[in-house]
Amino acid sequence: MPRYALADLHLGLRDLFDKRLTDLQRSRAGQYYEAELREHLKGLEALPPAVVGGLPHAQQLGDMDTRHDGLGEVIFFTTEAVLRDPDASVESRTSAQRVRDSFVPKLRELADAYATEAERALERKPLLLSMEKELRSFPVVGGRTLFDVATAFLEAGEKLHTLLSARGDVPRGMRKGVAALRSAAVGTLNRCRAELRREVERTPSLPRDTEGRVFGYFDVLEQMQTSRSSSKATHPTQPTQPAQPTQPAQPAQPAQPAQPAQPAQVSKEGGKAPNG
Repeated sequence: MPRYALADLHLGLRDLFDKRLTDLQRSRAGQYYEAELREHLKGLEALPPAVVGGLPHAQQLGDMDTRHDGLGEVIFFTTEAVLRDPDASVESRTSAQRVRDSFVPKLRELADAYATEAERALERKPLLLSMEKELRSFPVVGGRTLFDVATAFLEAGEKLHTLLSARGDVPRGMRKGVAALRSAAVGTLNRCRAELRREVERTPSLPRDTEGRVFGYFDVLEQMQTSRSSSKATHPTQPTQPAQPTQPAQPAQPAQPAQPAQPAQVSKEGGKAPNG
């Protein structure tokens, strides 16, 4: 059985008791492990949602960082366009440079850690007031101006701060207990499945597909993991495609080089070869 994440275990056990309980209880193995599996589900449901979902707020942080960085790029490249425009006035270029220096001085800043980006957003928020007129002088698509973009940019940075703070609210001591719970749940599922498989083999009255009916959801999760692993594995093999010798073999048609038996052409193109 693969290494399920907490969210997978939670959903899988819920599915087991919501939809597959009858199939589970049909076997002695299922009856034996039912109480233990229920305890694991109870333990998972007692965890904070952020913990069950993996690293607390990881998805929200990633999504908000993508938004933050995208808005920052709009600011940077909008000012870049003005700075590169040979027909832009000196005033426009000066204003564009001031906006860039104030909000996104260097594009690589957008690759910094969440905490660093959040701190900058809090520090730069007062600039929205002092530079509002300049920001509004640069239009962007959708009827907006750089003032709208800069406002959303800093708000996204502040949201990173909020999410990081919420992550800090999850007790660190809980992590060790979570790991133990996950390990115990996976172990129980492994034992239950193994004993159920043996029971089906020696009990003709049990349907042959009992194992699949009980662990159907977990089988889907395993297939998804295998599919993701396979897709990752196929990408490294793609670079080997250029090494397909079939294409180089085509140029190896010596019939055409043999045609230059016309001495005039041979002396022109291969003039350096005879000297060698």
